[in-house]
Amino acid sequence: MIKDAAMDESAAEGDKQRATEKSRRIIMFCDLRDSTDILLKFDRGEYQYISATTGLEFTYDQFLLDVHKTSYEYLYLGHKKTHTEIYGDGLMAIFPEDNTKYILENIYNLTRQMRIYNDAEGAGVTRPGIDLGFGITVADISLVYYYLDQRYHPIGMGVHEAARIEGMSKFYDARVLISDSFFHDTVAYIEADPRFAYRFIDRVRLKNFRDPVNLYEILVDNDPRFDNKINSIPLYTKAYDKYCRGEWAAAKELFLDVYHDYGLGTGLVMAKRCTILSQNTSKSDWNGIWSLKDK
Repeated sequence: MIKDAAMDESAAEGDKQRATEKSRRIIMFCDLRDSTDILLKFDRGEYQYISATTGLEFTYDQFLLDVHKTSYEYLYLGHKKTHTEIYGDGLMAIFPEDNTKYILENIYNLTRQMRIYNDAEGAGVTRPGIDLGFGITVADISLVYYYLDQRYHPIGMGVHEAARIEGMSKFYDARVLISDSFFHDTVAYIEADPRFAYRFIDRVRLKNFRDPVNLYEILVDNDPRFDNKINSIPLYTKAYDKYCRGEWAAAKELFLDVYHDYGLGTGLVMAKRCTILSQNTSKSDWNGIWSLKDK
């Protein structure tokens, strides 16, 4: 028994050492959208929902618990190689690189439960609906121990990249926005599973980053706009090709068609950008890469 305990302790030390070494990992940020507006509505008494289980008025604290139970719960992986941190209405998760398929399954499960929650009576009226944004990338990360809270925390540019991508997901009218590094890891799984699809969004330089990145949206068939997003791809691709060639007037018209025909805010974002480019950039200076100013 003493020998077994020593072996277990040695294995635990080995796991700790591997956890702190810099290694390539998947970084995911999830965040509740419009959380400040939701909190203000609770403070103003705009939601009048009475809990069926307690008979008491539904509060913002209870809503956040619903967010975690409905959605983030699926990302609390049980094995010791995964690291999660909760930030009130958001969550960061660090996965080993070989967890791609597992992450897709968890995304599917949590978006399904989110839709069930949002389709239930009263969502968005007597109580808030849940709208989450995701940002995912792959990068070298190390976990550093902080004595202040006696926990390990991730360090590396990938943390900032995933946070930037999540921050832009609503801007692009996307739910699960990913970098090309994660796209390359996951595209084979997506193409083999009819529940998933993807659409190219943009090639940009994230704020405070030097190298450009391709952004894609993972599409899931429990999204009410799943078919619309898939059907918009040919038109969006045509518009984007003209955008890259500096044919901004023609690109703008096509992007506006994406917005009006399919109801996708991405089209409006790109149409406005075409206007800015046509007024401030010469075609000869254009390389097809837009530098984002916001986080």
